[in-house]
Amino acid sequence: MIEKPSALARRGFAPNTAAGFFFAVGCILFAAAIRWLLGMWFGATLYFVAFFPAVIIASLFAGFWPGMLALALSVAIGIYFFIPAAVLAGLPSSFLANLAIYLIAGFFTVWLGHLFRTAVRQLQAEQAQRELVLKEVEHRARNMGALGAAIVQFALKDNREAADLINSRMRTLQATNDLITRAPEMQPDIGSIVRQELMPYDLNRCSFSGADLRLRSDIARAVSLVIHELTTNAVKYGALSAAGGKVEIAWRGDRDAIQIDWKEIGGPKPAANRAGFGTQLIDATVKGLKGSVERELRDEGLTCRIVLRL
Repeated sequence: MIEKPSALARRGFAPNTAAGFFFAVGCILFAAAIRWLLGMWFGATLYFVAFFPAVIIASLFAGFWPGMLALALSVAIGIYFFIPAAVLAGLPSSFLANLAIYLIAGFFTVWLGHLFRTAVRQLQAEQAQRELVLKEVEHRARNMGALGAAIVQFALKDNREAADLINSRMRTLQATNDLITRAPEMQPDIGSIVRQELMPYDLNRCSFSGADLRLRSDIARAVSLVIHELTTNAVKYGALSAAGGKVEIAWRGDRDAIQIDWKEIGGPKPAANRAGFGTQLIDATVKGLKGSVERELRDEGLTCRIVLRL
């Protein structure tokens, strides 16, 4: 089976395969053609220069022994086709020194290419293993989440509203965990977390502003819970409960803190502030990160500024 160029660039040829040896031979033949062209312009002075990149490429993509084959083949082709007979007859010291330097440099190049290939393959294998473990952990976490949801529903079968609220928060954390495991270095962008929470409620009614800001896992989970509670409140009582209501979310951060500004516009006039469970959960989450919460009930809707310390 012929590999795609992108896959070949990532992995190279399997060690000591016929394809790898043929690749090495092809590299040297291509280099010989380049050497012939150079000979037309510069004469017979550049004996092995054109072959050196071919040996490097062969060793990097095909391995140690194909690289050694490329090195030996380059010497044979160079001596037979490109070195004048007068030089071969006299074997001057300059030619012997040139050949010796090329062979020594070529051998160490092939060896270093082999070490590099081995290190890259080990890293790729470790990365594949980590991804497999992450997928297994994610799968088990989903199973545990489903089991937890079933337990909550059974334990609170007489209070379905409370059970639904608890399970919605568990789903929020699970969705955030999925973002964390898929994100580079397991640090999701705050924008993806905010949009994920508001996506079920028409993103056209929401505006987002803020730079690309990567969050470590504990901060990411805290942000998802806070945005979930604000969104739930907006859907039940705030701007997202009215046809023309909108929500504006902005964020910024530095190495010390993250600030999130939540502003509702066009919803019903807010009732007097009532510290329900969602409000208490936001306060507890922010307090756990030594942050602060500022709320203001305006005629146009709730505004909230949340600061999380890093």
